[in-house]
Amino acid sequence: MKMGFYLKWPKGYSGTKGCNVLGDELYAESMCRTLLKSESIDSAELYTPDCLPKEKIDVMIYLNDTPPHRDWAKKHLLYIQNAYGEGSDKALEKFHLAEYDGYAFISNRLLDVHRAAGFQGVFLPFGVNTDLFYPRKKDNRYDFDVAYIGNDIKGEARATRYLLPAARFRFGLFGNWPYPGPLKKQRIIFWKQYDPIPEYKKIFYRISKGKIPQDDVPLLYSSAKINLNCTHQDCVDWDVITLRTFEVLACRGFLITDKVPVAEKTMQGCMVFTDGGNDLTERIGYYIDHESERVKISQKGYEYTLRHATLESRMKELLAYIDEIL
Repeated sequence: MKMGFYLKWPKGYSGTKGCNVLGDELYAESMCRTLLKSESIDSAELYTPDCLPKEKIDVMIYLNDTPPHRDWAKKHLLYIQNAYGEGSDKALEKFHLAEYDGYAFISNRLLDVHRAAGFQGVFLPFGVNTDLFYPRKKDNRYDFDVAYIGNDIKGEARATRYLLPAARFRFGLFGNWPYPGPLKKQRIIFWKQYDPIPEYKKIFYRISKGKIPQDDVPLLYSSAKINLNCTHQDCVDWDVITLRTFEVLACRGFLITDKVPVAEKTMQGCMVFTDGGNDLTERIGYYIDHESERVKISQKGYEYTLRHATLESRMKELLAYIDEIL
């Protein structure tokens, strides 16, 4: 079988100066490498607007909101693995109009809505590539009290509640956190009213260390005392466990995360849950001083991830679903 994943941005976009790292691209590449381990897969490639298939393949899996191109593949599957500001349920209504041959979801709740509308699909939560994410020897460059990799896309409320408390500790913040005010060279219009700049933007611009080399991400997760997870509100609303969660745990990293019901139900003891704000401050302070507890929790999270959330197991589920729709 010849398979492809379609991304609507050019290849290598993540490496462009000033651009955010696209998790879609990295995840698609990992899925391709994992699928190629299967004897039933002849090819698995990432396609983009600047790199289209030269011949018709068997299955194209769309990672964004691109309508299916019938001349690219025999079957077309939409993998709904992004968060949407308008709400995933609203986005799903638009996706139904595009008439894909199959649908995959990182949210069981959204899959239920999909089925209630008369469609079929598969639950395909994130899985971690354990060829890339595994425990590493601690690296002194990343010996932070707390660490987080991300960009300023979660909004003021969540960034202030679930990330800003870490700024009072030795915080390894990576990603794009641009200057929040007008550029110095811009002409200032004195009579125009500007919204006040949130405090977190000022602080994070000052302390951000910029993009981290992708090869160093597992080193950070393995070396920092505490890693943070801050989930997009849409993913909280639709009960999604993020890929970051599994990548940190696969490195045997210690994780403090905001609360998502399915994670609280299935992964108690694998990480620490927080309400943010003062609660997060207290938990960071406590676990910095209690290494043995960190080790115990991170080991349980590591074991859970290897049993239940590897990318190899997810791709077997994907192939089983594709066999149903071919």
